[in-house]
Amino acid sequence: MTTAKDTTQFEAASSLSVEQPLPQAERFKDELNFAEFPLASLADRVAENQKTLEFHDTIFDQSLGTHITRKLTIAASDKFGLPRALDEEVILGLIQLTNRQAFRDKKVHFSSYELIKLLGWNDSAKSYRRIEEALKRWVSITLFYDKAWWSKEEQCWVNENFHILESVTIYDRERRASKKALNPEDENAGKSYFVWNDIVFRSFQSGNLKEIDLDIYRELKSAISKRMYRFLDKHFYRRARLEYDLERFAFEHVGISRTSTLAEVKRLLSKPLVELESIGFIKPLPKEERFIKVTKGQWKVVFDRGASEARALMSPEQVDALEQLKGRGVTATKASKLVRSYPPERIAEKIAIHDWLLGRADKRCSANPPGFLVAAIQDDFPAPTGFLKTREQAKSELRVITTPMDTPAPSRSPENQDRIREQESVVANALDQQFDTFWDGLSDPEREEFERQAFDHAEPFNQRFYVERKQEGGILFKTIRRTILLAELVRR
Repeated sequence: MTTAKDTTQFEAASSLSVEQPLPQAERFKDELNFAEFPLASLADRVAENQKTLEFHDTIFDQSLGTHITRKLTIAASDKFGLPRALDEEVILGLIQLTNRQAFRDKKVHFSSYELIKLLGWNDSAKSYRRIEEALKRWVSITLFYDKAWWSKEEQCWVNENFHILESVTIYDRERRASKKALNPEDENAGKSYFVWNDIVFRSFQSGNLKEIDLDIYRELKSAISKRMYRFLDKHFYRRARLEYDLERFAFEHVGISRTSTLAEVKRLLSKPLVELESIGFIKPLPKEERFIKVTKGQWKVVFDRGASEARALMSPEQVDALEQLKGRGVTATKASKLVRSYPPERIAEKIAIHDWLLGRADKRCSANPPGFLVAAIQDDFPAPTGFLKTREQAKSELRVITTPMDTPAPSRSPENQDRIREQESVVANALDQQFDTFWDGLSDPEREEFERQAFDHAEPFNQRFYVERKQEGGILFKTIRRTILLAELVRR
């Protein structure tokens, strides 16, 4: 019978939060509207008399069944002027700071040092000045979206006019010390902060976001490469091949000056294209296939989604781990992110655990082996009972011991292995049938009590997996839950 203590322990375990990922494994976000049109000039210097930027295009709106013209106008103040390319990076950094607090509050405390590290800038006085200038500029900038702001809540393009940031407060050393002295218990005391506009923050909270590989973004050299990366990454989500009118793509979505000739546009795009090809983001194409003439004076530009492996950013050891993960069904994009985010030792160990569980037909892994492997690496699942590999062994080899050390290993002949698998299958099927009969005969309260006791007696590895996947459910959670319940029936 379940005691009050048992119930308390089970409920406490169920309320545990998922372990926070390592900083280098952080999952970064990009706001989809901000990836569609440029928010700034490509140049780092803008003429003083230029106070507006305008970008527009015409698309087919499926909800309306007609073409619509979208237009974004960016208006500057006299004092701070139009935003520059680096200012756009600052906005992307502010999104990551907000993501770190799960988009709970439009007021976000931060330190300039934290933001500089996020952006990959040098920790210098120049960077600090650049951050402060960018934030002041964004408070003064007004954006006018004419049928160009996607409202995820309303599922349509809408008109919106706003400042991205409502306010910014940056504390100097003296004021920071004063605030800390007044509120010593407040972890945010003395920290600078910014406040998002309501329209932007609602877009965040509605989920109008996509993941962005900030590691790749930071490695790109030119503002054009970074602008192309964000725009194409958004649209590759739906299609592996993208075709755009060359002028529309260059002028309206990359921000190249409209005074540029088509020949100049191709030249300006040439190095960024090579850069995006080199990291595997887009497939290499010869010039005559990249730029295709439609009619006189009209060209289109073509992009094919690459493997997104970013091998240029990897060590030989990481490339080897990439191949190991891909060989086990993990997608190239996900595998690339994993090997650039986690230590090789962790990846080698989780691959070994994955192989060991799969070899035993363990349902924790066999229902969705690639999904299990990804989750094991990201959440650092501990080794299950019976897994005898150490981290150092896993680093040097991927073969695993599948029998206890104090019993002789069975013959490894194909015939013997087939017989073992057949016997295990018969036992597993009989247990499944027995459990289903048992479970069907329980009332709801009895099932709840049985599951609580099953959790209490489960291996720590299974308990953690159960807790972390319970809220989202899915096939992995169902598999581990079934494993825990079956183990409890055997124990009884």
